Amino acid sequence: MVKSQKYTGTDNIYIAKYGSYLMAGNIISYVAAFLLSVAFARLLPKETYGEYRYILSIMSILAIPSLEGINMAITQAVAKGFEGTFLSGFKTKLKWSLLGSIASIGVAVYFWIQKNADFTLSFLIVAIFLPLFKSGELYQFYLNGKKLFGKRVTYTTIIQILSTSAMILALFLTKRLIVLILVYLFCYSILRIFFLFWTTKKIKPNEKNDPETIKYGKHLSFINVIGLISQQIDNILLFHFVGPAKLAIYSFAALPIEYVRTPFQIIQEISLPKLSVRTEAEIKKTLPQKLLTSILFIVLGIITYVVIAPYFFKIFYPEYLESVFYSRMLAFTLFVFPMSMMALSLQAKMKTKELYKISIFLPIIKIISLVVLTPLYGIMGVVIAILLSQVFQFFITWYFFKKI
Repeated sequence: MVKSQKYTGTDNIYIAKYGSYLMAGNIISYVAAFLLSVAFARLLPKETYGEYRYILSIMSILAIPSLEGINMAITQAVAKGFEGTFLSGFKTKLKWSLLGSIASIGVAVYFWIQKNADFTLSFLIVAIFLPLFKSGELYQFYLNGKKLFGKRVTYTTIIQILSTSAMILALFLTKRLIVLILVYLFCYSILRIFFLFWTTKKIKPNEKNDPETIKYGKHLSFINVIGLISQQIDNILLFHFVGPAKLAIYSFAALPIEYVRTPFQIIQEISLPKLSVRTEAEIKKTLPQKLLTSILFIVLGIITYVVIAPYFFKIFYPEYLESVFYSRMLAFTLFVFPMSMMALSLQAKMKTKELYKISIFLPIIKIISLVVLTPLYGIMGVVIAILLSQVFQFFITWYFFKKI
């Protein structure tokens, strides 16, 4: 393990120690998510699943006021010993999330005027649970900052298993959209809040507070507003231009890529605390070499997926064979990992100005591409827009990384 570090340029002992916790937890969580996706594919009509994905996409945009950037800011603050900032971050997220609830009520009123009862009730449910759903997840980032990845994995795995079991049971009992939304939000919200208070009780934070953390977390949140919209607008545009059934096909095309992306996400999660205490010179010297090494594994992963995708869908998602072609194309989005790591290094060193530029310009390119191409080419237009935006992302992120 130690000898291999001279070839990879990476702290392999650190990755093996902490990455193994996250990998084990993610395997269990993704098995649960996979079983749920099979249940969705086999038990729910495409139109209903498309409506379900549409509501969750709108909910993600309504959750923007919950200040997502505070999550990573808390991880960095706790890693530096400012654990008291965790409670301040929770209170701030809870308060700001109420704005999302108010907006959700507004959306519910809109659908009530449109005489869509299912959507009206669904967004009223979103309004009730949104503050707890988003604020409760903060315990994960506190534990990440403490490098207690084992506990974090244990808690999130329990939440995933219980929530997934409840969703599968609901699918066997009913196909009602409102019930599925209620079960999803109720389970995750209540369980997240439970483990947040359990964490503060068992691993009590110290009273050291960094006043800059919440301010920086708000900056990160504002930086990512357009990015969060760009992440969901593909689903929204597909729903409106080609209908819920096509949205379901696209959603299943993207789903396996999330499973393949898991190891790269784990590396990012365990890297932030370590990058936060490294100097800019160290990051700039060592990170590019590590990213070049990662490209080899990405290429192998893409080739493997392209080969096995048809068999995977035929066995597990036979109702969605139309998704295979689009899923193969979306596999090339795995190349986003090196750019994500460069952006993560900017975040770790609190390069707010550079992050603002990256997080505004790139999503705008993606949104414009989606708005232009989706009405013309449907699902294929979405895929082209996503790949095109990643080409721009590579050059822009590399430019700002070289300037640190």
